[in-house]
Amino acid sequence: MTATATPVRRTPRTRPGPPRLPRNARRLLLTAHVVTSVGWLGVAYALLVMALSAQASADPGTRVATYALMLSFDNAAMLPLGLAALVTGVILGVGSHWGVLRHWWVAVKLVLNIAVLVVPMLTRHPALVDAVDTARAGLLTEPAQQVLDGSIASVVVLTVATVLSVYKPWGKTGAPI
Repeated sequence: MTATATPVRRTPRTRPGPPRLPRNARRLLLTAHVVTSVGWLGVAYALLVMALSAQASADPGTRVATYALMLSFDNAAMLPLGLAALVTGVILGVGSHWGVLRHWWVAVKLVLNIAVLVVPMLTRHPALVDAVDTARAGLLTEPAQQVLDGSIASVVVLTVATVLSVYKPWGKTGAPI
């Protein structure tokens, strides 16, 4: 008499933490993250070009118009794109194998993202308001240099974040999420 083997039911492995995103949701979020991140970097480059143009111009009207346009871009594009990149990045980290703090490159990108959101709003944005006022008065003063410095810093930091996304250096941090 032969015994028939009872099939062994295997339970799927579960990883600790939140569930991973389904493939299509992850792709959609990744697309949104890349689009908002690239847009954010593009606006940062545009602000840098405008800051250089304003500082190089001897015409007060050109400086006023350029700084006013920069202020509009700062309000309408830099902050919303940065927030969208932050939110989509965090959701992707939580819902994928990369994690939010599990890999060094992701953790560093998170810190850089927050820094590029907060620091320009505390430094470049007020300097832009001052630059518009001083340009209206026909003066070339310190706010113009602060605007340029903030624009350079934003471009450099966002470019570093992009490089980190491509090369993914440094390995794991040991954090569970």
